[in-house]
Order: sequence, then structure tokens, then C-alpha cells
Amino acid sequence: MTVVNDTTGPADTTVRLDLPKDWTATPPSAAIKFERADESRTVRFDVKPASSASNGEYHVRATVTANGQAFDRGYEVIEYPHIRRYHIYDYADATLKVIDVRTPANLRIGYVMGVGDQVPPAIEQLGARVEMISPDDLAWGTLSRFDAIVTGVRAYERREDLRANNSRLLEYVFNGGTLIVQYNKFEFNDAQYGPYPAKVSSNRITNENAAPQVKTPGSPLLTRPNEIGAAAWQNWVQERGLYFLAEDKDSRYHDVLEFDDDFTYNKGSKTGALVETTYGKGHWVYVGSACGVNCLGDRRAYQLLANLISLGKQSR
Repeated sequence: MTVVNDTTGPADTTVRLDLPKDWTATPPSAAIKFERADESRTVRFDVKPASSASNGEYHVRATVTANGQAFDRGYEVIEYPHIRRYHIYDYADATLKVIDVRTPANLRIGYVMGVGDQVPPAIEQLGARVEMISPDDLAWGTLSRFDAIVTGVRAYERREDLRANNSRLLEYVFNGGTLIVQYNKFEFNDAQYGPYPAKVSSNRITNENAAPQVKTPGSPLLTRPNEIGAAAWQNWVQERGLYFLAEDKDSRYHDVLEFDDDFTYNKGSKTGALVETTYGKGHWVYVGSACGVNCLGDRRAYQLLANLISLGKQSR
């Protein structure tokens, strides 16, 4: 945490964390001595959860004591040329979640960043090692070192090197690799980037509470290493998904899920949210479901993400 001295002169302070029951922090507290106004210092605590901590959400709050006063809020400055300056205050609070999720040991994941998302840090929190795939990697690097490769959101729009070297990714799949393609817009339709004919559509599910129907019972995407049940689709705070693969895709693609939307202007069932196929010895998966990008705040979305990146290693 970072402490800023907003007083007019020197200050002696002590920083402590307010922890859930039986959680510990090392060190228990930290002393900071400021010499002048506007000085800032960053301190680091290692927080260890209680051995009995169950699944759920926990909060860790920081407090600074100075001259007998306690301070537990900070602020962010919002300022643009066309508006007044505003200070947005909030508590110095971190939300931590304990999740029951399984992944194989020593997963090595390659990531092709698209327009930018927070999926790579989420994969790392599952215990996997993530490497960003560079243009050189796509052109001539050894891709077989990865247990799975994930392309970021709308990567086919942003990455010319991805479009140019897509055949290398299909070769990686054919030889036994696993490729997870997060949703793209219509730039995906400019060429044949999947192993078989398929196009991205404008189909989406806008009802965040729409329950899925499982089209492929027993699919490893929903069963290994984590069993994905109905609870996995609860508490999503945005639409279920968007830019699904069109229904007229090649018959070698298999829909894992189907959603039914009751929204007045988008009624009907939609497929293409989670699609898998085999190509040669490997797996190619399209994810139009929004779990990767928007819903990782919900602990159960991590179980689905873990299954996706584990697919190749589980098969082997």
C-alpha cells in the first residue's frame, strides 16, 4: 500500500492491516517517517489466509495512524480541461476471494494479447505460467512448448502478425496443441482463421441471468478438472456473451452451450457461445461467452477458465 503525507510538515505514522479472523500479515505493522509534505512511501505486507478459510469473499483494509488520528481512505483525482477537478474518495480496501478450483501442475500458457484484457493475470492466479507471444514467436518460434495458447479479445483485429501467421497456430493445433480463441468481431470473417469454415455473427445474449442448456454432455470443457454446474452461471454482471460463431458453421464444430434470451429485441435461442472441435491431434475452442473478459470477478468463472487452459494437458 502507498501512504501519502498530505499534512504540512513532518509526520510519524504507523500502518496496520485490518484482517479477517485468523488471517495474518507479515510484518504486523510498518512505521513510516515523513520529512515533508506530499512525500509518499510504499510498504508491502505478505498476507496469509487462515488455514480454515472457506470459499467466499474477504476484505483487507489498511489504516494509518498519525498523531492520534486514524486514516483509512484515499482518493483519485479526476480532472479534464472541460470539467472541474474532483476527488473521488474510497476506503483503502482490497477484496480477496478464496476459490475452489483445480488445474494441472506446471501449465505453460502462451498469450496473444488483443485489445487488452485482464485474462493473463487471472491465468497466473490459477498457478499457470503465462508468456506473451511476440511477432517473432508467431513467425518462427517453438510453439509446441505451450500446453495451450490463448488469443486475446479481438486479437485478429489488432494483430497483423497474428493474421499473417495464423497457419502456424493451426499447425500447432494439428500437432497436438490447444488453441483458445476469445471473441472477435467481423474482422475474423476476412479470412478462414479457424480449422474449418466458420464466421462470427452479431448474435449475443443480453440477459445476464439466462440459463445455459448443455449441448455436449460430458464435454471436458465442463467436466475436467472442474465440474461446471448451474452455479457457475450465477452472478454475472454483464451480458452472457457476444459475437458468437454463426449457426451455419461447419458440422465438425460442436456447440457446448446454448442460451435462450427473453429480451424483447433479441428473443430466441443462440448457439456459438462456446464451441469446440478437434483438428489433427489437438483442440480448437472459440469462446464468445463473456466469462473470460467481464466476469472473472465471480469465482466460478475461474473454474471454466481453468478447464479451458487445461484441455490439452488433460487429454494427454
